[in-house]
Amino acid sequence: MNALKILVYLTVLSFASASSIAYAENNAEVKAAIDQTVAKLEQAVAALEKGEDTKAVVDMVIEAKQLQKSISTSDAKVSIKKSQSSNKLGQARTSLNDGDLKKGGELVKEALAGYKEVKEKYNATH
Repeated sequence: MNALKILVYLTVLSFASASSIAYAENNAEVKAAIDQTVAKLEQAVAALEKGEDTKAVVDMVIEAKQLQKSISTSDAKVSIKKSQSSNKLGQARTSLNDGDLKKGGELVKEALAGYKEVKEKYNATH
């Protein structure tokens, strides 16, 4: 009977540790996705300020939009800010494709500020 208790205890312990390892890996992946999204948007803002080709900037916005898809959290405040920033990226892409560089540039900057806030809030809770 004692051996059975030990086996049950070890089984429960292994599940608990596996769960915490998976959480840590997911946490690291989310932080990496946030960092990559912010970096890509910083690159897009710099490209806009230098007057680089609009198509190149649009490609950076598209890449940032793809990168942000890996950002997942159960924190409602972070999720809402991520969603708002994602919407800004979509609007920025549309404006840039329509040739409105001023509005598109402003939206990219707003999205960047939003993702920086996502990063700050996510890091504060994880």
